[in-house]
Amino acid sequence: MSLYRTWRPRSFDDLVGQDAVVRTLRTALASGKVAHAYLFSGPRGSGKTSAAKILARCIDCVLGPTPEPDNTCENCQAILAGTALDVIEIDAASNRGIDEIRALRDAVKFAPAAMRAKVFIIDEAHMLTREGANAFLKTLEEPPAHAVFILATTAPEALPPTVLSRCQRYAFRRIPVPTMIERMRAIAAAEGIAIADDALGAIAYRADGGLRDALTMLEQVAAFAGGGEQIEPISAATVDAAFGVTGRAYARRLVEAILAGAARESLAIVDEASDAGGDMFGLARGAIAEFRNLLVARIDPDLLLRDLSADDAAATARLAAATPQPKVVRALRLLGDALAAGRTSGNPRLELETAVLRLVVQQEDASLDALATRVALLETAATAVAPSQVGTVPPAPRQSSAPPPAAVSATAPSPKASLEPAQPAASRAGPESEPKRLTLQRVRSLWDQIRRRAEEEYKPIRGALSRATVDAVEGNVLTIGFPDRTAADNIVRPKIAVIERAASEVLGTAARVILNVGAQGSGPAVLSRSAHRSAPRGEEPDGVEGSGTPAAESDEDLLAYARQRLGGSQTR
Repeated sequence: MSLYRTWRPRSFDDLVGQDAVVRTLRTALASGKVAHAYLFSGPRGSGKTSAAKILARCIDCVLGPTPEPDNTCENCQAILAGTALDVIEIDAASNRGIDEIRALRDAVKFAPAAMRAKVFIIDEAHMLTREGANAFLKTLEEPPAHAVFILATTAPEALPPTVLSRCQRYAFRRIPVPTMIERMRAIAAAEGIAIADDALGAIAYRADGGLRDALTMLEQVAAFAGGGEQIEPISAATVDAAFGVTGRAYARRLVEAILAGAARESLAIVDEASDAGGDMFGLARGAIAEFRNLLVARIDPDLLLRDLSADDAAATARLAAATPQPKVVRALRLLGDALAAGRTSGNPRLELETAVLRLVVQQEDASLDALATRVALLETAATAVAPSQVGTVPPAPRQSSAPPPAAVSATAPSPKASLEPAQPAASRAGPESEPKRLTLQRVRSLWDQIRRRAEEEYKPIRGALSRATVDAVEGNVLTIGFPDRTAADNIVRPKIAVIERAASEVLGTAARVILNVGAQGSGPAVLSRSAHRSAPRGEEPDGVEGSGTPAAESDEDLLAYARQRLGGSQTR
């Protein structure tokens, strides 16, 4: 017999991970308040059917109704063996029509043959047809005193509200990873299966909150390793050999490579996952989940203990402490964009690789969120260096934290090199104010703002714009490149007025947009700092004349420029 059947819970004490449900049912049974209809909903393998059978024994036990069936009386033994005439299990997936429900309605009228109550356990209740549910409604609303209905479903929202309103609802939760590991450890010890904790964790992650799935995999990996005859305990490598490497393992390696700035290794991991038959959408979702764990760990590491094992939660917390939050938020945004664009373009691998490279080479990314990430890194570095500069110098009298005028003038960019945030001309003071001349560098630096403004007005355009590039600027005409002709013709071209309005609002001047379809341009590249240093002070490097980009000769200059571009102060 399979492990999940052998170790099916026989009492509420054995029902793990559902403390709220167990407490409520026990209290109701102890007080003798048995409802006529229950609805157990939750993910697969969380114990819904097992709880229904336990509840049936609690109701029909010789000592019942009781919160603790003895499991030894004649009634309990018959229910456990599946031979009780008064406990009827119905699979709604195969008995879903109006004729089957009419037969059930007729059977409900008859009194129990030997037990206290007739209990009807209806599994997969959401599979009932609309006609079947309507035929069942009157019986569910006013059943005979001897009838109790227990409905189990993974999709309660598929049931009619009229059915839901007539049941006591109990929501079963995904079983936490630590709870699942503890339960599997106890069962493995009782079955004589030698297995390491890392292997139990690997199985628990694959089970995704379903203990039945976990026990099935435990039995299978034990057979793969030689049953109970193996000398060495089953390891995580054995689990991978039995079931293949999961997308979660690839996603975790990919996130570590991204945070380490290893572009070649990141692409190699994507390639390896693709060759192994992995789903690129699944890999992207797995990477998003890993970055989500990093974000949660920065806020409250204890929240990870439900979804991760103790060792993995601690490792995630350490990695999160060394990762700036803006970088995590930006990764979530770019990977989310890649996921949406992959559905539109039909090439999810390309979209994922593009997002990964933008994350790894963010020093060359001109978008505002990339610039914000660089600012955060500079501020972190400045904070870390400050204590080391004090050395053994004795404490000085307390002074104002504002830098002397000379220091400010030495680090702040000159008026000629400064670049004001783009804003409509009408909002500037003075009669001589005119809109700034549009340049390629300026439009590229504000492209993310234009994208977000357009996406707010028309959300379906988001995936297509995530792959667009600003190829050229001539006067007030912007040439936008799209590599995907289908997305450009079907999604972007009909809504080109949306992009033009967004560009006009962000740039502060009327703008017209034309599409360059089929060949993507160079993209929103930025000028490297070495190029700025090679130009004489007061002059701009070739190719950016009139762009207004400041000569960033130091991290302080870059920080001041970034603060000004993002609307902040130039001083610390």
